[in-house]
Amino acid sequence: MVNLMNEMLKFFKALAILLRFGVCVAVCNAQPSDEELLEKAKAMETIIIDGIDKLGIPGAAFVVSRNGKVIYSGGFGNTTIASNLFHNPELVTEKTVFPVSSLTKNITAILVGALVDAGMLSFSDKVRKYLPDFFIANEELSAEFTVLDLISHRSGLKHFSADSLLQAGYEPDEIVRALRFMKQKPGEFRKKYGYQNVVFGIIGFVIEQATGRKYEDLVKEYIFDKMGMDFSSAIRLSAETGRFGHFKHMLSRFSHDRQRLGLWNAVINLGRSALSHKPKNIVVGHFKNGDKVIPLEEIGMFHKFPATSGVSLSAQDFAKWIEMLASGGTYRGTQIVSKETFKTLTSAMAEVKNIKDDDYSFIKSRYKREGMSYCAGIYRGVYFDNGKNEREILFHMGGIYGAASFLAVVPSEDIAVGVVVNVGGVSITLFAEYMVHQYLDMCLGYSKIDWVQKDIERRDYYKERQASYRASLAERNIAPMQDVGHYIGTYHAEIYGDVVATEERGELWLTNGIRKVRLRHLNGDTFEFPCMELMFCAFDADETATFIEDEYGNISALYLSGLSENDTIFKRR
Repeated sequence: MVNLMNEMLKFFKALAILLRFGVCVAVCNAQPSDEELLEKAKAMETIIIDGIDKLGIPGAAFVVSRNGKVIYSGGFGNTTIASNLFHNPELVTEKTVFPVSSLTKNITAILVGALVDAGMLSFSDKVRKYLPDFFIANEELSAEFTVLDLISHRSGLKHFSADSLLQAGYEPDEIVRALRFMKQKPGEFRKKYGYQNVVFGIIGFVIEQATGRKYEDLVKEYIFDKMGMDFSSAIRLSAETGRFGHFKHMLSRFSHDRQRLGLWNAVINLGRSALSHKPKNIVVGHFKNGDKVIPLEEIGMFHKFPATSGVSLSAQDFAKWIEMLASGGTYRGTQIVSKETFKTLTSAMAEVKNIKDDDYSFIKSRYKREGMSYCAGIYRGVYFDNGKNEREILFHMGGIYGAASFLAVVPSEDIAVGVVVNVGGVSITLFAEYMVHQYLDMCLGYSKIDWVQKDIERRDYYKERQASYRASLAERNIAPMQDVGHYIGTYHAEIYGDVVATEERGELWLTNGIRKVRLRHLNGDTFEFPCMELMFCAFDADETATFIEDEYGNISALYLSGLSENDTIFKRR
């Protein structure tokens, strides 16, 4: 009897331990409450303010959503720097509009899904169904390319193919034509991940052909209007600041409206849109050269391929957008895309391989090296704490000329978070990414990382690299340049067309017919010029122009580091 009592006592003790353990597991794995998410979002305010001050970022917006509701949205800093002669700085609010650059790809992918649901096109449609002259790399690839291939970075081309033409100011038809000269290895189509801006951007032309409507109108009807995103834009921000700018924009598309609506209705539409337009408060994009923050003039680069980088959002609307993503394609009862379509868009399409351990974007302590993929307009991967506490994550970054952004959705916790800043360039800052990481770490109970300090260390790394490059120039055995007239001439390449070297007041200049730069002598027949003067790039390093002699000592070719797709050599005409 005593033994039986002892055994029963042991059983109940064990049961109590198991029950306590079960309660602990339930508590430890429980989702953070809305109140906890809001508390941590408010704790982020101090971190963000400290970060933008230390990193020289004029303005930022931070948003958090959960399935069915916005938890937090707020603006920080100013629309531009105080010393900007052309724009007065204003406080960033929930309604201030930021370019989100490549986050546009996520919005475009959802738009394509909505059009598929509406029966206007199919994911499996061949691109040539809508663009018969489409040609990329080779005939086999071009003939097989589909709508889904355009938005999933699985062409098999190198990263950023034809971007150099986009940045150097070439027009869309010239840029698309250059795709025929890109190289693609057999067997890499639909297997190898290669991030693209131009290839992805072609989807905008496809959906315009499929529907007979402008990309900006489709985004407004199928997304902005349905979700009440009243402070969003898919046109140049200069057309959003006042009625005159908006009138100029509407005038630029008048022939399209006339063809679609008829002359009289197009005239009415032009006048009505100009009179009814409500100006938006927008940020100015910025660049950093060393520690100096430089405001940038708006350029049309984003809108040459609007489907890849042309959307701008306020914090208020950004919060709505990520709320919809966390809700699986539905916004507060309104279906933006069907569940089936959303599943297709967020399914792995191209595996992201060979992520370096020192990759600043995908820090090893947080991103699992295996299993990361690009879907359609969004990445899928695993976010963890030094190999523990794994969470599946959907995310996308944006960062090009003057702006940077990042969004992430953690489905298991129903957390969606986003950050956008008005300074652009990977070499300049990853503040948007790192503030999303900071918030996720707080919510998931991960080990502490000072993400502001991480970004400072990145900045210092690039500054040291640039200083080292400059120091190395002084150590070179500098050879003199030849007479300026030796280099003058026209140089041609299939991809880029002509560039012309000229002499002005004894100095050597180079132009691609769009922009013009002065070449500073570097060593022998090699010259340098600021990247920003020829190309809208995110780096403050210089590019080089190297003139090449033939066997007779005559200049016969030119290599430009900034225009070097496929290691292009410009032949002298």
